[in-house]
Formats: sequence, structure tokens, C-alpha cells
Amino acid sequence: MTGAAPSRRRLVAGLVALTALGIAVRTVHLGDQPVTPDDADVGQTARNFVETGWPEPTMWNHPRLRDALVDASLDALGRGPWGLKAWSVLLGALTVPAAAWLAFLLTGSGGAAAILGLLLALDPLHVDFSRQAINDVYLGFFPVAAVAAAWRYRATRRTGWLVLAGALFGLGLASKWSALLPLAVTAAVLARDVARTRGSARERSAEVAFAASCLVVLPLAVYLATFLPWFGRGYGLTDWLGFQRSMAVETATHVGYAGTKRPGYAGELVGAWRWFVSPAWYVDRTLAADRGGEGAFLVGIGNPVTWLVVWPSLAYAGWCAWRRRDAAAAILAALFLASYLPLVATARPIWTNTALAVLPFAMALVAFAAARLGALRPRLVGAWLAAAVLAGALLWFPATGIRTAAGDRLAHALVPDDAFAPRPGEAP
Repeated sequence: MTGAAPSRRRLVAGLVALTALGIAVRTVHLGDQPVTPDDADVGQTARNFVETGWPEPTMWNHPRLRDALVDASLDALGRGPWGLKAWSVLLGALTVPAAAWLAFLLTGSGGAAAILGLLLALDPLHVDFSRQAINDVYLGFFPVAAVAAAWRYRATRRTGWLVLAGALFGLGLASKWSALLPLAVTAAVLARDVARTRGSARERSAEVAFAASCLVVLPLAVYLATFLPWFGRGYGLTDWLGFQRSMAVETATHVGYAGTKRPGYAGELVGAWRWFVSPAWYVDRTLAADRGGEGAFLVGIGNPVTWLVVWPSLAYAGWCAWRRRDAAAAILAALFLASYLPLVATARPIWTNTALAVLPFAMALVAFAAARLGALRPRLVGAWLAAAVLAGALLWFPATGIRTAAGDRLAHALVPDDAFAPRPGEAP
């Protein structure tokens, strides 16, 4: 629990082990898991956008990277669960080592990296959306990996790392615009680095130009490239800018797509401010035809043992940053707050699935606090970590649609009964 820095070999071995765990819990039973209406709509939208340049029937107001990826996986793996969900599974699993690596780069603590990887690997809500075709889990990987690459650039000054960071940020922006938030934190840190450089004005200008090319021009180019099918319809850049404006208006005022509301719907829209003060959950009903006329529920629940200690962990990180001048604590807090507070402040409803963009940074705070406090209270922190693993294991079953008595009881204890009611017009 002391978080001592591991050797390079041990670090690589640990990241490989965490990756294997992340893949395992996200792939077991996947081929037998029935698809949801969202899964089916994502597949149809991917085909429509790639072939015709128009994103319908669902989520037209989001960027289009998902369509290109899902269209490719449908060609390679067929129209079943794997074809629809392979990218979510892959990127969801890769979030685990990416976040662990970022924690190590920021803190130098092998303990913090291991705890963070374990918490993310087993988080039931993260597992749930890693097994769905919608792309919220992409926001757990691309920005986190981009920040890690940028930190490697800061340490090594090797330009390839910042180019990689820019490309990853571009892929994040092409998934959802919330990737702008960690990008802004990264840019601010790099700007501070330049301001502290003792080089000549010319050298500083060159570094600013390079950073701007990587963190502004390159992400924009990647983002623009994902709209090539749309330009293929004959639209020009002016039309594209108008479309972006329409997307922004819809995103700012979005209250749900037709046919998605059910009696318990409001529970998924309680507001981002409640994610880390009460149980956070998301319930999906699979298509009835997949179970011989009976639908099944997929219940993703944020692990309450870990989610409910995010605010105390933030307070501890803030104390370390203020009293101990701990730069790692300050950066972790900044990444979390920058990614989270805009969602809290927004006036429109926020779905629980949006928490996937914040979760790696939230769990990084928890892992940081656990690793530091573990040196003082190893038994207490060890017991808490065991409880977190147990809760994650029990809640894994409802997240994957596998019925168990213990998992069902825990899910029903955390999720209101009306969340399991059918949508309007849907057979019970």
C-alpha cells in the first residue's frame, strides 16, 4: 500500500494483468447477451452514415467516429453482438491500463496505479457500457490515453508523444465534445511549461507553434476526417459549419430521443451532481425477440463502495495540493473538476452514461487517496478495497444480464423498482 515505484518490468507486467482482467469481465457471455434497442439503432446508423452520409436513426447530434468504427466491425464480425460492440469492449478494456499508466506517470506510485486499474476493471457501470454499442465508453479511453501521452512528452520532450496525444484527443472529440475538457487542462499545463522556459523568445514561439499544431490543428483534422461521408453527399464547409451549429443546439437542449422514456427514466437523469453522493445507475431492456418474446434487463450501477468516496478523496487531494504542494494531487483534482463541473452546471438533463467520461479521473482521486492512506491505515484501506472488489463482482452479474440471487438483490436494493417498468408501448 505504500505505492513505491515498481521496476519497468513489474509495471509492464501489472498493466498486462490489468488489461487481461478488463478484457475478461467485458467479454464473458457477450455473444449470448441480447442486444438493446440502442445497439440495433447504432448499427443501422453506422451503415446509413457510411453509405449515405446521413446519421440516422439515432444520435445525429454527436460526432461520427462511432459510425466509421462500428461499420468496419460489422463488416468484419457480422451483425451480432460482437460486430456491434467490439469497439466498446476494446476501448473499455484499454481504459484500464491507460488510466493506471496515467496514475503512475502523475504520482510515481505503483500502488495508486494498481488500485485505479482494479477499480476501473471491475466497475459495473463501466463494464455495462463496455458491452454496449453506444460510444460513451470511448470517452474513458481516448482523453485519458491522450493526457498520459502528453505527460510522457513533458518528461521526455520527444515530439512523437505530443503528436500521439493530439491524435488521441482528436479521436476523443470525434466521439463526443466533452473531450475538450481534459484537452483544456493539458493545454494549460503545457502553456505553463512554456512560460517557465528559460529559452529565447524564438524558441518559445516554436514550442507554442508545435503544441498548437498538436493540440488544435491535429485534433480538428481528425475530427473533420470522420465527416467525410457527410461531405460525400455534396455538402461544403459552410454546410458543415451549419450542421455543427445544429448539433450544438440539439446537444445543449437535448431531453431524450422518441420512445426512450419510461416511468423510471427520471432516475437516470437525476443530475450529475448526485453521481458521487447517491447510487448511480442505468437500466436497459434488451429486445424481446432475443429471449423468445421476453426482454431482459441490463443494470449498470456505479460501485457504491468507490463512487461514494470520491468527494472525500477530492478533499484529501486538495489538502495535499495546498499543504504539501503536491503537484500530482493538484493535477488529478484539476482533471476531475474540469471534466465534471461543466456537467453539474448544465441546465439540461444529464444521463448517467455521461459519467463514463468523468469516471477514470474520479477513480484516480480515489486510488491516489487509498494508496497514500494505505501506508498509515493498511488494514482499513485493505478492508475497503476488499469490499469494493466484492461489490463490483456481485454487481457484474446484473450488468451483463446474468441472473443471480445475490446480484439481483443488491441491484434491486440500489435501483428503484419503477426503473424496471417497460417503456411506453413496450410489452411487460
